[in-house]
Amino acid sequence: MPSESQEKTPSPSKNRRIHQNPVRQRLLLLGIYAFMGVLVIRLLYLQVIRHGFFMEKSKQQITRIFTLSPTRGEIFDTRGEILAFSRPAFSIYAVPVEIPDKLLFAQTIAPLLAMSVDQVYRQIDNKQFFVWIKRKVPTHVYKTIQETKLPGVNAIREDERVYPHGELAADVLGFVGIDNQGLGGLEYLYDMVLKGTPGRLMVEGDPRGARLLSGQKKASEAFDGGHLHTTIELPLQFFAQKYLQEGASSFQAESAQVIVMNIKTGDILALADYPGFDSNHWRDASVRDRRNSAVNDVYEPGSVFKVVTVAAALDLELVTTQSVIFVPENFVIGGRNVREAHGRAAGETDRRTVSEILEKSLNVGTSMLAKQVGKTEFFHYIEAFRFGEKTGVELPGESSGLLRHVSTWTEPDIAMISFGQGIAVTPLQMAVAVAAIANDGVMVKPRMVKKITYKHASSIKGIPVETRGRVISSHTASELLGVMEMTVDRGTAKSAKVPGYRIGGKTGTAQKPRVDGRGYDPGKYIASFVGVFPIEDPTYLVLVLVDTPKGSIWGSTVAIPVFRQIATKVLDYYDVMPTVSL
Repeated sequence: MPSESQEKTPSPSKNRRIHQNPVRQRLLLLGIYAFMGVLVIRLLYLQVIRHGFFMEKSKQQITRIFTLSPTRGEIFDTRGEILAFSRPAFSIYAVPVEIPDKLLFAQTIAPLLAMSVDQVYRQIDNKQFFVWIKRKVPTHVYKTIQETKLPGVNAIREDERVYPHGELAADVLGFVGIDNQGLGGLEYLYDMVLKGTPGRLMVEGDPRGARLLSGQKKASEAFDGGHLHTTIELPLQFFAQKYLQEGASSFQAESAQVIVMNIKTGDILALADYPGFDSNHWRDASVRDRRNSAVNDVYEPGSVFKVVTVAAALDLELVTTQSVIFVPENFVIGGRNVREAHGRAAGETDRRTVSEILEKSLNVGTSMLAKQVGKTEFFHYIEAFRFGEKTGVELPGESSGLLRHVSTWTEPDIAMISFGQGIAVTPLQMAVAVAAIANDGVMVKPRMVKKITYKHASSIKGIPVETRGRVISSHTASELLGVMEMTVDRGTAKSAKVPGYRIGGKTGTAQKPRVDGRGYDPGKYIASFVGVFPIEDPTYLVLVLVDTPKGSIWGSTVAIPVFRQIATKVLDYYDVMPTVSL
């Protein structure tokens, strides 16, 4: 039986538990203190060290920035008639997270915006804070939507571009996109001037997009764009497009262009391209119809280019206008046979003056003159007339044309180029070259914009007339101008006469190259005519080009009737007095 002392002795395991409790408590307290220390350090890091970063992130989550579009500058013709302006419109947007009944919303809004219910519903069937419903609706539509008092719908005021004259000068003016960015013509080239400087509107809300009652609105001011004052004469632009469309349609042409220019200043008074388009509805037009073919596209100029060849021969004093040359019906050069477009009448002489070569538009005679000039000098004069480079007119997408370097010319090339084949130019390049001849041999850069003005400033930026130096001598220019007058009086352009006035000009009928560049497309031609007037003081130029006419291919029958109608309007518009007895 155990003794009393043995019964009172504690067990070893119980002693261990008694001695370990304080240690565990201290460890637990240390752990709690360490955890709290980590929390404090983390909070200090987030709230003090990284305070700026997270404040910025917070602002980004609750701040919505809207761009305030400035009013786009206006475009005027030379008399101050508005060609393009902007008017107020409203772009409708929705906040889907604030719309309690999206189907009801769609059913109410859709008919007001001429949209389908399904279309509206698909746009708002999400949890976004901002979606466009329809851009740029009239003011009365916006007011009607306001009257519905539907939650989650609002609008931002934007400007809508308007072209009050529809198709008139559309190729010059161009058009703008949905965000008022210039996409064509002057609207594109002068976009930085016209669009102005946008402002900003900042609105604070919760992360879902709902506007906070305490949210602040801050705005930076928008500055309106500058105004363009063009060289376009709206009445002349109207008649140019009217007569070009009628003429091109009557011959079922693929396309056609007209350029009306002030010879002394280079001002483009009218520029028409058929078929045209309406800048208000530019999306309805094809890419081809929106191109400004007068500056973007090239063509082989044909016989109109003969004025350059004759100019070179006269300026080098190799011949005079009355020099007599033996001109056969066929001329072989480098194994290539050059022949006349028209056969000669029985008994008609082969002896021709230089003047008659241009008056009768003789291919052989022109080729012989070019051979006499020589290919190096001939190339020099072509470059002097600035073929192969852009004119610098204020229109986008201008082509420099196609002019092969003289080092690549074969022997027949000089003959072909002499009458406008094997070289490609833009209609504007051809007009500028002929204008230089009429301007006493001095070339002037074409101009589309006269000045730029600003609404909130008194500054005016003028675009000066820019001369580019003498191309041919004054004597050569005078002689050649006289030959061009004879071309109208008794040559291929007799139908270009305007009663009471002295007119000079040159016809052209050019074969049209195949698309693949291999030879010419049979039966396809470009008919053209360029005329200058009045001869006593050459001031105006009209170039007409008709692409692939049907029924006739000649510049005299296709292009000249359009020229005569437009030239008559130009003379009337500027009150040019007749100088020839009727």
